[in-house]
Amino acid sequence: MKKNLSAAVMTIMMFGIANLAFVGIANLAFAQNQKSEEALLKMWKDVWTAYQSNNESAMWSFYSATATEVYPDGSILVGKEAIKKGYEEFKTMIEGTPVWTSSTPTITFIEPTVAMLIADIDSDIKLKGGQQIGGKAKFITLVHKVNGKWLIEMDTQVPVISMPMESGK
Repeated sequence: MKKNLSAAVMTIMMFGIANLAFVGIANLAFAQNQKSEEALLKMWKDVWTAYQSNNESAMWSFYSATATEVYPDGSILVGKEAIKKGYEEFKTMIEGTPVWTSSTPTITFIEPTVAMLIADIDSDIKLKGGQQIGGKAKFITLVHKVNGKWLIEMDTQVPVISMPMESGK
């Protein structure tokens, strides 16, 4: 009887220790995610601030060398240098400065060093000749933490288009 009681007490103690370890690890992971989330929100703000202040050097510093952009027209540019070249070409097509507004992104961690940010954006872009493009879209950015710094690996804009309603609804 004493042997069974000792085994039961030992099992309960081991279970308790395992639970404490699990809770400690879960709290540590939560704290790390919260810290990473704060860093990502700061990065997001810094990228937009750099763009809006025409500090292209700062803006491009957030892109990885192998970054990819997918545009609403379906075109794809791969590599920071190709994206920069495309951006320079885009600037020759516009009148004035595009206006962008963005919500705070939602953040989904794919793993501790990879995250996806999704924000609502609204853009007002005037092309030479008077055509206006832009509007509401979802801006999706995939980032990767490299040597302690979050870098953009991929971004895209998905236009928000109203879907037709079924008749009678």
